[in-house]
Amino acid sequence: FAAHVTRDTAGAFDVATGALVKAWGFFKRDGRVPPPAELAAARAVSGTRHVVLDPADRTVKFRRPGLELNLGGIGKGYALDRAAELLKSKWGVRSALLSGGGSSVRAVGVPPFRPKGWPVAVAHPWEPGRTIGTVHLVDQGFGTSAATYQHFEYNGRKLGHLLDPRTGWPAAGTASASCVAPTAAEADALSTAFFVLGADAAATYCDSRPGLTPLVLMDDGTPVGGRPS
Repeated sequence: FAAHVTRDTAGAFDVATGALVKAWGFFKRDGRVPPPAELAAARAVSGTRHVVLDPADRTVKFRRPGLELNLGGIGKGYALDRAAELLKSKWGVRSALLSGGGSSVRAVGVPPFRPKGWPVAVAHPWEPGRTIGTVHLVDQGFGTSAATYQHFEYNGRKLGHLLDPRTGWPAAGTASASCVAPTAAEADALSTAFFVLGADAAATYCDSRPGLTPLVLMDDGTPVGGRPS
């Protein structure tokens, strides 16, 4: 599924970027700008195009030695989806809200006496306690991507841990990106992609996909897209 999202977003989301994450120091939460040669080497061993998936044998092969997968942009959502399926199939749960630390949420059914769905506040990335809206989830997932905690200053710019796989540099211009989707894994992956793509491209992506709702907050504090209440 991660490979599908990579193709569908023209590379704005890519789990095969572990070498880049390490080059930028974000793997150990110690961000820094890598030397050009180190960055070039990391880019050379990054990208799903170097990953061979064999569905029949259920194998994964790397074409480039040193390539690493980093599932941080989709792992929590996927885990919540699996937990939701277990709750429903094994214990018959029909109403629940699962949270993976706030950035990843999965709703099962609706809360009692609230047919509109589970209300989930969209947190503001740099003003604690402030929200930029509320979404209501009914058997849906919700994901948010923001460089709130992992970033550093460089030449007057804030460089965050959300990298643009296409350039190898931290994505710029977006403060936070959120997405409502049929599953939490999809919401997680697309919120990351939308952070990289920006508001206009996120809206265009969702135009032909009625099951998706984006909400992007620009660096200047302007919210774009979505239907927060």
